[in-house]
Amino acid sequence: MANTTVAKIKAMLADEKQPHMTNMDFSGLDLSGFDFSERTIAATNFSNCSLKKAKFSKAFLAKCNFRKSDMKNADFSEANLKEADLSYCILENASFSRAKMDSAKMPRVKCKKASMSFASLVGCDLREADLQSVSFHGADLSRSNMTSADTKDASFKNAKLDDVKGYKA
Repeated sequence: MANTTVAKIKAMLADEKQPHMTNMDFSGLDLSGFDFSERTIAATNFSNCSLKKAKFSKAFLAKCNFRKSDMKNADFSEANLKEADLSYCILENASFSRAKMDSAKMPRVKCKKASMSFASLVGCDLREADLQSVSFHGADLSRSNMTSADTKDASFKNAKLDDVKGYKA
């Protein structure tokens, strides 16, 4: 369970002198609409959180745990999510444009209508993911695993698909 409160997180975000929040436990909290943009929040536990409409634009989120979180309409544009765990998350209508998501774990995510345009998803685990109507325009999916992923109506225009496992053109 979380080792802090929603009120303390609000105070930390309001304090411009505290741009780093690493190795924290926010699990199970409702942080919907919070703005974590341009913060360093590496190796933090966001599992089972409500992060609807949360903003993580340009945030450093490497090795964060987001397992089973609801992140509908969240903004991760230009964020660094390298080796993050997003397994079983709800990412519908979320933006990951130009995000760095290399080696991220994303099995069974629900990403309907998400934007992953120009994102780097090299070596990403997308097994059994719901990727319906996702835009991968210009994204790099090299060496990703898309076994049993649902890519109905997804756009792969100008995407790099070298050695992708399970992708059916």
